[in-house]
Amino acid sequence: MIRGAIQQPVQTVAAGERPVSVLVVDGEPKTATVLVKLLRVDGFVVEVAADAAAAEARVERGPRPDVLVMDVSPARAGEVETLRRIHAHHPTLRLVLVTAHPQVAERLALGAAPGCRIVTKPIDYTGLLRLLEVDA
Repeated sequence: MIRGAIQQPVQTVAAGERPVSVLVVDGEPKTATVLVKLLRVDGFVVEVAADAAAAEARVERGPRPDVLVMDVSPARAGEVETLRRIHAHHPTLRLVLVTAHPQVAERLALGAAPGCRIVTKPIDYTGLLRLLEVDA
């Protein structure tokens, strides 16, 4: 679920600058579709991966996205190890973990990718935009 979506596009890219590329990882197609559409309207270049393994393959294939926005859940045990590998091979890749379980995400972040950001569900889209812009 996403709340706070803005009706008017936000200018996220200054003239002549390259837009921020985002890889959205979410196993829920409806959520991923809505988030992708919103981010594209706001000037981001966006791709989707259905799960952590697909995201890892996409990041390794290149070109690497600027930000990985990934839905995480305690039910998907392999995510920690996948995030650990992604972070080890690409330590400058910015990670944003989206979760309905913030305590789990915090433990996952500490174990797999220190310094990543955590966004709780329902996603505050305006807050996510600010986070992507601040970290750009």
